[in-house]
Amino acid sequence: MEIWEVVQIVGRSLYVTVTATLIAMLLGIILSIIIYLKDFKLKKQLMLIVNALMSTPPVVMGLVVFLMLSKKGPLGSFELLFTCPAMIIAQVLLLIPMSISLIVDALNKCGEDILITCKILQVEKFQQKWIFFKELKSYLTTILITVFGRGISEVGAVMLVGGNIRGKTRVMTTYISQSTSMGNFGNSLIIAAILLTISFASTFIIRRLQKDL
Repeated sequence: MEIWEVVQIVGRSLYVTVTATLIAMLLGIILSIIIYLKDFKLKKQLMLIVNALMSTPPVVMGLVVFLMLSKKGPLGSFELLFTCPAMIIAQVLLLIPMSISLIVDALNKCGEDILITCKILQVEKFQQKWIFFKELKSYLTTILITVFGRGISEVGAVMLVGGNIRGKTRVMTTYISQSTSMGNFGNSLIIAAILLTISFASTFIIRRLQKDL
């Protein structure tokens, strides 16, 4: 295994997961605050569905995205199958339910205090969402670590929609899976060590940023 190939695999893995994590977190924050602040029918049922989607097997989500992006699918004309954008879409769909569920849980813990403070300070409704975001920063960093860890370790969905194509869509987890099945345990251990290092490093960095917030 060449060093340049390792760099490509690691770089591609980070690109896909970081992009998917940021998109999932952004959508998760917006949707979670809306869900928390709005009173509507079937709110509890909606959260039950979101929590249930957290346990969706990655390969099932990968199959859904695969069918959507295939030539006969509704998005087939975009020709995204077996590309990095396809893997990002699959990861985003996997990570959004987790981000919403965790952020709503955080809101349930401290949201009432924030609302009371907003009422005392007579904060306008359109400004409340920004206040919630600022007050939840410490929670959001922890959730970000969790969501990123879930994404960087995902195999089934990205392998299905990405195809594990060398030099194009191969990422760390799919490489480890393929290399191990072929008996190349040395190469698998090298990539696994890099994956663990990235996981620990990202946690450390975000924790340090959390202290500065």
